[in-house]
Formats: sequence, C-alpha cells, structure tokens
Amino acid sequence: MTSTGQDRDRNGSHTEADIDELRQRLRSLGYLDAGVDRFVLGSARETRTPSAIALLSSLRIGALGGLLLGPAAVVGLGGRMPGLITSTQDAIVLAVYLISFFAIATSAAAFVACLAVAWMARRMGTEMSNRARRLSVAAGIVVTLICLVYLTLWWQTASAGLGWSAPVRTMLALAVAVGISLLLGHAVTVTALAVIVASSGHSLQVPGVPGSSWGTSLAAGALGFVGAAVLLVATAPAESSQTHTPALTVVPSGVRVRVLAIDGLDPAVFEELRAAKQVPFLSAVFGAASASLNLPITETDRRDPARAWTTIATGQPVERHGVYGLETRRVAGVQGRVPLERTAARVVSAATDLLRLTTPSVASGTERQEKTFWEVASEAGLRTVVVNWWATWPAPTGSGIVISDRATLRLERGGAPDAEIAPADTYERLRQRWPAIKAQAADLATRALGSSIATPELRPLLQRSLELDADQIALASEVAGETTDLVAVYLPGLDIAQHALLSPADGQSASASALSQRLQAIRDYYVALDRLLALTAVASPNEVLFVVTAPGRVAGGGEGRLAARGPIVRDRAVVQGRVTDVSPTILYALGVPASRETAGAPLLGLFSDAFTTRYPVRHVLTYGRPSNRPLERQGQPLDQEMIDRLRSLGYVR
Repeated sequence: MTSTGQDRDRNGSHTEADIDELRQRLRSLGYLDAGVDRFVLGSARETRTPSAIALLSSLRIGALGGLLLGPAAVVGLGGRMPGLITSTQDAIVLAVYLISFFAIATSAAAFVACLAVAWMARRMGTEMSNRARRLSVAAGIVVTLICLVYLTLWWQTASAGLGWSAPVRTMLALAVAVGISLLLGHAVTVTALAVIVASSGHSLQVPGVPGSSWGTSLAAGALGFVGAAVLLVATAPAESSQTHTPALTVVPSGVRVRVLAIDGLDPAVFEELRAAKQVPFLSAVFGAASASLNLPITETDRRDPARAWTTIATGQPVERHGVYGLETRRVAGVQGRVPLERTAARVVSAATDLLRLTTPSVASGTERQEKTFWEVASEAGLRTVVVNWWATWPAPTGSGIVISDRATLRLERGGAPDAEIAPADTYERLRQRWPAIKAQAADLATRALGSSIATPELRPLLQRSLELDADQIALASEVAGETTDLVAVYLPGLDIAQHALLSPADGQSASASALSQRLQAIRDYYVALDRLLALTAVASPNEVLFVVTAPGRVAGGGEGRLAARGPIVRDRAVVQGRVTDVSPTILYALGVPASRETAGAPLLGLFSDAFTTRYPVRHVLTYGRPSNRPLERQGQPLDQEMIDRLRSLGYVR
C-alpha cells in the first residue's frame, strides 16, 4: 500500500500529511506555479478528494470557457439571425445567457473527462498512470480541436464570408481562436492529470506540465493556425455575397401600379362563380391577362401566410428571405426574435417556454434578409404605399409609406406608436381620422354584402371578415395620392372566413346540412369581396392593376395566380409562371431593373409587344440587403395583443 493509502483514516478521508504530499506532487509537476494552472487547480490546495478537485477545477474551466466562448457566440448568432439582436441591451442579455450556457457545458465536459481518466488510472494501477497521462493530453487536444473548429466557423459566419479577402483581420481572428483553444485544452489536460495524482497516489515518471514548453506551444499554435486556415478556405461560400448596392436607374414606363393580394382564393370555387357570372370584377381582371403560378406553394407555406407572402413580396424562396414562419420566440429580456424553422427548434422553444426563458411572438421584418418589391421601388425613387403585408412590422423609415400588419391594432388601441406605421406623421394623421375610416369601411362592407346572403346566421362572421378587408382598402385610399407610383394591399378576409367556416373551433365535423350552409357562405363571401373591390378599385387610365392570389390555409390546391389589367397588358394573355416571378413582374412594370440574384424573372408574356419592345428587361447584379437597423421605438409594444388577435383569427394556437 502506498504512503497515501496508509495515511487515510478508516472512513477513506485524507489526513493533513496526505494533502501536503499531494501539494508536493503537484508542485513537482509545475501545476501550482503557472498563473492559469494556479487558477484552475486552486481547489487542489484545500480539497481532500479527487472528485472534489475534479468538480471545482471543472467549474473554473467552465468560467473560462463561458467568458471566452460566450461573446463569440453572440456575434455568430447575430450574423445568422439578423432579427435576433436589435440593440446593445439585446447583445448584453444574450451574452449573459450564452456565457452561462458555455460555462455549464464546458464544466460538464471537463468534469466527465477528468473522472473518466482518474477511473482508468485507479483500475490499471501504476502502469496506467503513465498511459493516463498521455490520455489526458489527448483529452486536451480533443477540446482544443473542438474549440478551434467552432471559433473558425464562427468567424466565417460573423465576417459574412470575407475570409482571406481581409487577410489582416482573418489572421488576427484565427490567432485569437488558436490561443483560446490552446488555453482551454491545456486547462483540461492539467486538471485531468491533477485528479490522477490525487486519486492514484503514484508519481508520474516524467515531470513537468505536458505541452507547457515554449517550443511545444508554438508548434501546436502554428499547427492549429494552419488547420483553421484550411478549414476557413474549405467552408468559404462559392461566391462571396455582393454587398454593394448599385444605384437603380428607373426608366419611367408612364404607368402607376396597384397590387391587390387576396389570400385564400380557391381556383375551383372562383371558376365556378366566374362561370355563373357572379364575380364580374375579378372575372374582368383575370380575363385580361393571367398567369398560373405553377411552382406549388408547399404545404408548410399554405399553412403559414407570413412565409408564403414574404416569398411573393421578395421573389426569393424562404431559405433566402429568412421568414420561416408566423410563430417565433422572443428570448426574455431581448427584443429580437428566434424563428421556429425546424422541429428541433420547436422542441427547444417548448422547453424554454416552460422555464420562462422564451415567450411566443410573431414574425417581424427584422428577420427578413431580402428586400421586398416596394422597398426596391422606394429606393429607386418611386413613391410607394404598402398596407397590411405580413412581416412589415416594425415599419422602417425611408421605404415609402408603410402601414404594417400591426397598424390597425395600434389605431384601435391608440397611444404612442411602436413603429407600426412609417413615417411617424402618417400615424398621427390616421389616428385622428381612424373613427371616420372605420365607419367608411363598415359601410362599404355592409353594401358589399347586400341583403341576399343565403345563410343569415353566418352574416356576422362574413361582415367581420369583410370589414377587415375594407379597413385595409380604406387605409390605402387615405394615404395614397395621385402621384403615388405603387400601392400594395394585402387582404386576409377570405382566408379568415374560410378558416372559420370550415375549421370549427370545437374540432367536430359539421352535419351535411350545416356544411352545405357553410360552403354557400363561402361563395357569398367571394361575391361580396368582388363587390367591395368594384366599389373601391377605381382605375385611372394609366394604372395597371395586379391581383395576386394564394390558396390559403383551407384550400386543397397549391396553385397561386397572378392577373393583370391595364393599358400595357397583353389582351387575354395566359402564361405559366412561378411564385417568385410576382415581385420582378411588378418591378418591371414600374421600369425598375431586375436583380440577377432574384430567383424569379418578369413574366413578359403578360405585357403587350409594344411595351416589351420599348422597355426591354434591364438587370443589376443585386438589390443589396435590407438594413435591418434598429428603429427608434418608444411606444408600448403590442406583442401579446397581436398574438391574441392572431389566435382569435385561427393563425396561431
């Protein structure tokens, strides 16, 4: 039995002589001389058991890991999720969370590694002590490599793919990454060895802290730097993103554009009513020129309007524009949002909701990574108005008049605005006029419904949905003038009415007669919506009207449609298109060049030969990225009120 074992009392604890011997062995290895080692192994001076040494030292390693890795993770998250960090306060709160997370994770990993090495040393005796020494060095190397890979990929994300195009910055970043990685790896190595010494009672044959010499450290640092450089090159994007936004030269086409976005239009129901001549206004628009958007909107898009309509507005798929869904999460204390793009994210969010670390929220414009057609038009110098489109809150300044998807809620609640409407003076004007606008919208809805509704008991539901559409149309009329070049209005009423009628809240199937009444009520709504548009869409001689539709949450098909009517439209044109073609087609009609980055292209078949000959398609390399800069927000946020409203309309559970 060793002297260490002889000094133990019958309960297995260590005597003062045992602790003195442990200290001497640690000093002989150089552990209590180096500054970092003294910090990490400070517990070895007073602690009597190997497990306690492992635990306390691992906690100190965790503190180092949290402080070194947490801030880097904040920058990386900001690069991957533009809508998450909106202020310095957000960055600080997230740093606290991530420092805590990395501290716990690093502590746990170090503790498990130390105990595993110590257990093997006790099992194998003196011979294994030397092997365990090599194993502890290997454990440190593994930790070093993991940290180096993480920090290198973090730099790739945080630098937006700059890589070796900025050699000084990249070399400095990689040098820091190597230093952090070697430090944490060394801490794990010395802690594992200290635990072996305390648990086995055997002295190691080779004195000194492994890897502590300058030659070894420099060689390891150089090797790590080269490996990180190779990894950076291997993970660099094939083509660096174009960040410069060129000036957009508009060739005036002489037309104004109005866009009506109708959610929930089922092509089969519409064609049935069109054949019966019950929807004359929409029939005339679709009869002038139309395109079937035969790139199907996916099932997920169909259930999630924010995702689908952002694709339409940007001309980019969801992987590019970044609005993955209507429901997101807010981290406690942070204004930014985390999208729920995958099942794993939903599971994590559910768990963090229970811990009150996150709360449900709604998709916002800060998550969007591509410009919409109205933002592009506004930056090109055109006068634009957009009303009620998904993911337009917070309304940015400098992008024309934006009446966001939270505007009507703010106008109803009153009070200081929280970026629901831009510019700010537009909110003041609308707030004063809101009672009159609401009365006008209610009157329009009543006139459009008429008195011939086949199912009068369902009239209140149809009235409410139609008033929602009339509100948006009335708001657009209030702010758009004769000099406005582009007006875009999103109308959710049809989708809301269909969802309420065909997806009853109690989940029970309706009887045949009740279902027949509900289907008739849907047809009544199509007719009423057609009348509402006929009452309000008074076209000027130089106006082009685009009507874009999506099937909504209830319709079985996945086809969207784009119809056009106006002086530059080819008569009775019927073409095939894609959902991503809508945005470039609208911009082409306004004389704005197309971006080569956009997934779609203008549908030239909708336009007359004279127009396409006079105005050929022009291109720019890119429209650039939205600034997503933090906005001045002083009013009371309406997050919970927005969730409650969307829940009442069936958008969120």
